[in-house]
Amino acid sequence: MGRYISTTGTAAPVLRDIDTTYTAEPQDRILADSSGGAFTITLPAAADTLVGDVVQIIDVTGSFGSNNVTVGRNGSNINSDASDLTLDINGAIVTLLYTGATYGWVISST
Repeated sequence: MGRYISTTGTAAPVLRDIDTTYTAEPQDRILADSSGGAFTITLPAAADTLVGDVVQIIDVTGSFGSNNVTVGRNGSNINSDASDLTLDINGAIVTLLYTGATYGWVISST
């Protein structure tokens, strides 16, 4: 499952500090700082994604309520819906799991 396999057999996340528009990569763990304003994080394209890939977005500054972060779907569904996702709850931690073309990205934890 996933693509970056560690010696323990689990997918190894890549930690990123983001405070502006960004295109995520599979296995990104994003520390999102929207204290300076709203922005968009675009999910990886389906062509670059394998079933089981994960992207996690963390409201590191507790600012999503006042400065939303939009999760751009990049052509794939999010929770079986052809709409972008708006993160607007302070302190949110959202983990998105890619399940394939039918359902696309699903929220596996919040």
